[in-house]
Amino acid sequence: MFFSKLKGKDKIETIENYCILFIFLGGIMLSLGIGFTVISTKGIPVILAMLGAVVSFLSTVALVFTWVAKDFSEK
Repeated sequence: MFFSKLKGKDKIETIENYCILFIFLGGIMLSLGIGFTVISTKGIPVILAMLGAVVSFLSTVALVFTWVAKDFSEK
């Protein structure tokens, strides 16, 4: 149901949509991790913040490469 809305017109648009979704999920994880470090500065909150940052970064890099591939495939 939700994943059918992520489908694009072609394969590259679908990859773009998933990258954008993972950027938002990584941002939410990062925000929760930073928020929970107020309570405890060790353990799960720190790992959650770091994991959220990594997910956001990797998704952004994948989105940029997807845009480059889309640009080259159009010509």
